[in-house]
Amino acid sequence: MNPFAAVAVKTVGAASAAVLLSLGVVQAASPSPSPTPTTDQRSDRRAVARAVFESEAAVLGLTPKTLREDLRKGQKVSDLAKDKGMTKEQFASRLVANVKPRLAALVDHKVITQAQADKVIDRISNGHIPFWDGLHRTTPK
Repeated sequence: MNPFAAVAVKTVGAASAAVLLSLGVVQAASPSPSPTPTTDQRSDRRAVARAVFESEAAVLGLTPKTLREDLRKGQKVSDLAKDKGMTKEQFASRLVANVKPRLAALVDHKVITQAQADKVIDRISNGHIPFWDGLHRTTPK
C-alpha cells in the first residue's frame, strides 16, 4: 500500500470513529424521555399474582410452596378444592374474602391502584380463578 492510500484509510477510519463516538456522546448526554414503565408494570403484576396465589393456598389450607409443588405435579386447584368439599362458587367467595386484605395492603403501599385491586376482585367474583384448571404450560417448539 502506498503512503497516500495508508493516510487516506487512517483519515476515513478516524473520521468514522469520531462520528460514531460523537453520536454516542450526544445520545448518552440526552436524558431519556421517561423511566421504563415495564418494570413497574411487571412488579405490580407480580405483587398481585403473589397475593392471589398465597390467598389460594390459604383457602386450601396449604402453604404456597406446597400448592406450587402440587400444581407442578399436575394437580388442579379445582381438584384440591373439591377434596376440601368446596364448589367453585364457594372457593371463589372465600378467595375474594382472603385476597381483599392483601390487595388493600398493596394499595396502601402504592404498589397497585385501587382500580387494579377492584379489577382483580371482579375477575375472581366472575369465576376467573387462577390455576383452577391446573398449570397451563406452553410447549417449546
